[in-house]
Amino acid sequence: MKSEQSSKPRKYVYYITGLCLILFGTILFFDRQENIHWFLLLISFLLSAVFYFEGSKLKNRKYLISSPVTLAVGISILILMKDLTIGYKIGLISFLLSLGFLILFSGFYINFQKIVFWLINPFIVLFFLGVALFQSSYSFLMFTFYIGLGIGIALLVSGLHWKLFGLIIPGCLMIGISPGLYFAWGNSKVENGLVNTGIFLVCFALGWGLITVFSKVQTQNFLWWPLIPGGILAMVGWGLYIGGSPANAVGFIGNTGSIGLIIFGIYILLMKRGIQR
Repeated sequence: MKSEQSSKPRKYVYYITGLCLILFGTILFFDRQENIHWFLLLISFLLSAVFYFEGSKLKNRKYLISSPVTLAVGISILILMKDLTIGYKIGLISFLLSLGFLILFSGFYINFQKIVFWLINPFIVLFFLGVALFQSSYSFLMFTFYIGLGIGIALLVSGLHWKLFGLIIPGCLMIGISPGLYFAWGNSKVENGLVNTGIFLVCFALGWGLITVFSKVQTQNFLWWPLIPGGILAMVGWGLYIGGSPANAVGFIGNTGSIGLIIFGIYILLMKRGIQR
């Protein structure tokens, strides 16, 4: 019985190896004859599908991991062969890698009923990196905006999952700082130091407010201390904006105030959820 059971995995290995050799030989033949590079994409999808279905059938983690790796390698080679800019190529590969981490996450959950949560972090960061590099014209502040926002969301999601304030706090602050830098100096049509600094401080203040909001996931008590630096930063930021651009001050305060109401509404929903528990 044992010998028969041990021979089954070997049969699957031989089956997969033979199928891979046939597919590689076919792609090599047609590529040398016609020089059509899309066959490389087809072979990548086929091999990835074979590894994924065999890994799901055998409950083999090595095959599941090989599925997105094979797909990523094949498409990456195809992207590098195209006549595209370096930034666009890296952006496409980043999207591809993020998709691979997402496939791994779903594969482990579907086949092993196991949540491998750390796979979510590279998925988020690489996705935002791809978005940044896909822009037709991007600056350092725009790049900082997308990367900082991705890292902040990854830290926040990880902190909420593992219930760690050490990840929630920097995640919320980065979510506030990254848009603040971009909207203040990277996307501002007003060349006024007071206005730009005011925009940054108000966005930074909203990041402190997010700490209070998402603290309800960690504790049932009211975490009020982040509202002290957040309130001070918001008042100073509004004051600087009013001093630099009095005509547009009402609209700016109204926009940031509406965002504050949204954040406070999320907090109320989380507080109600905690009371029901």
